[in-house]
Amino acid sequence: MPRPSVIPTVKAALEDYLERMQVAFLAAPEDLRVPTLPATPDGKVNVRALAQAVDLKQTQEKYLYERQELTTLINLVAEGQGLMPIGSRLLVDAADKALKDRMARTAQSAKASAQAAVEAQSATAELLEKLRDVVLENESLKAQNMRFKAQLDMIHSGMMVGVQD
Repeated sequence: MPRPSVIPTVKAALEDYLERMQVAFLAAPEDLRVPTLPATPDGKVNVRALAQAVDLKQTQEKYLYERQELTTLINLVAEGQGLMPIGSRLLVDAADKALKDRMARTAQSAKASAQAAVEAQSATAELLEKLRDVVLENESLKAQNMRFKAQLDMIHSGMMVGVQD
């Protein structure tokens, strides 16, 4: 014969404890209220301390995480007192992972952009060098063209001119 479930006993003890904590919370003046549930320094409900407060064995502590009906009870009171609920670390971890992924993508994009900028700068420098060479060659050809025109003018005027390249 299977053992009877401990969940109803745990639920009854938890409901009694949560009721007492909520009454104590609501009894305080609104501007002086602080959470009466056990909390971690970062504002999350402390499930281990809560399990100890309702006299759960360490092996039964997992029920507060795993059983939806127990988790929901705790989360309702915790959120009412301004604490983050059970499982909030998973949400924070997921958000942190998404942020880290976005930062990694941004860093990759920035690295690729920096590399593209360096390549574009290099290509620009190369094009400027080629442009300088073309301008110099153009000036040289203009000068040569002017010399040839001067020689041609001298030939047309009847002078004998020696032609050199």
